[in-house]
Amino acid sequence: MKMIKYFSMSRKSLFEHKLRSFLTMLGIIFGVSAVISMMSIGEGAKREALAEIQKLGINNIYLVDKKEERKNAFDSGSYVGSGITMQDINYISSQADRIESWAVIKEKECYVQSEYYNNMIKVSGVSSRYWSVLELEAGLGRLFGELDIQKRHKVCVCGPELYKKIFRGGRGKGLNIRINNNYYQVAGVLAHKPGFTEELFIPVHNQLLYENIEPFSSAVSKVIFYIKELKYVSTAAAFIRQAVKRRHNNIEDFNLIVPESLLKQSERTKNIFNIVMILITGISLIVGGIGIMNIMLASVLERTKEIGIRRAIGATRRDIRMQFLIEAVMLCMAGGLTGIILGIALTRLIVIFTGWITHLSLIAVAVSFSISVLIGMIFGYYPAKNASELNPIDALRYE
Repeated sequence: MKMIKYFSMSRKSLFEHKLRSFLTMLGIIFGVSAVISMMSIGEGAKREALAEIQKLGINNIYLVDKKEERKNAFDSGSYVGSGITMQDINYISSQADRIESWAVIKEKECYVQSEYYNNMIKVSGVSSRYWSVLELEAGLGRLFGELDIQKRHKVCVCGPELYKKIFRGGRGKGLNIRINNNYYQVAGVLAHKPGFTEELFIPVHNQLLYENIEPFSSAVSKVIFYIKELKYVSTAAAFIRQAVKRRHNNIEDFNLIVPESLLKQSERTKNIFNIVMILITGISLIVGGIGIMNIMLASVLERTKEIGIRRAIGATRRDIRMQFLIEAVMLCMAGGLTGIILGIALTRLIVIFTGWITHLSLIAVAVSFSISVLIGMIFGYYPAKNASELNPIDALRYE
């Protein structure tokens, strides 16, 4: 019952000075809202990066062609080869026993048309192992296989979102689309998987992919090497780098992307971001807490006579201490709740005006609110203690 009485008295006191209470809460409000919005941005960025890394596959190594390096080497008078070739791939797979499988990709910008769709998009020619290496499945129809590649069938597979655009939600399996004025039959549609919703695939080695190619382009845009055991990924990546560089006249006309390393780097970046955010939040909330302590000390001075009267009619030191402490905590609780609402609103505005991906973390909300309450307890204790230790006689004489 006493706690209810303390809360009631504290609420009444705070509402008697609405403007002062609001100004006192501003530090906590801005601190908590900054935490919520920044953590939402950070969590959104982390999830987006993680989705991209997962799309690549944690057990995979990507060998990506860089024709610009060959052009630069050629301009400086060096001998250059033809980029990544099937001979390179066969050599690597025969020498590196940790490579379980591999898939070839040849990319090209093509003009794609249907009754409802006309656009220039990236078309990927892929080998039959591509589906298994990246764990892709058909949501509708089938995925083309080795026979389609050998017989040079004009078939394609599209991502679910692209499929909706091309056929306006109709049943597109078995229908035709035009890719650079060549008709291709839609063999199937991929099951939904982040990163593959807007893709269009045709069999690799299709003549379409090699028409009107730019100078210094290679026969292969990317190769994905699948390593069965994760612990051998780094070793295999080092071997692939050395082997390709040696076969390419020591010209590093390729990039080697190791998703496992990207994941570790992403985790390190996230940890640094979290540490910085904790420091910023800590400073912000401490400043807010100091503001609350100053106002509460001023309030104690202003209400000295009231404290003396309450002590004279029987209030104990504990009663006085609890009243002022609860006032400080209530200020911080109100500031924390307002900050949470403002932080959520800021997050929504960021999404609307920037298009960034955000994710509201319930843990961040709970931690922010808990810390704001803790700030109230810590910075409210000293003024509450001062109020409780006032001499009743001196307090009654205070003018």
